[in-house]
Amino acid sequence: MPIDIKVNFFSYFRDLTECESTVLHLPQGTNLDQALSVIRQQYPKMERMERSTLAAVDLEYVAKNHILKAGEEISLFPPVQGG
Repeated sequence: MPIDIKVNFFSYFRDLTECESTVLHLPQGTNLDQALSVIRQQYPKMERMERSTLAAVDLEYVAKNHILKAGEEISLFPPVQGG
């Protein structure tokens, strides 16, 4: 049975994806890294940000092997820039 995971895009990721959020329909047992791969497939402009994307699940940073559960939300942030 698939699970629904909401993905929130912040900062200039909204420009790259042309949306604030989306919902992924993923198989049970999908981990965060696999979900990020699906996101990059759906939004090819995100591919170039692969190494500098900060990802949180329910606003907590987790390991890429974190198994996603129905109802969790992924939030994607660009790296913090200071000046």
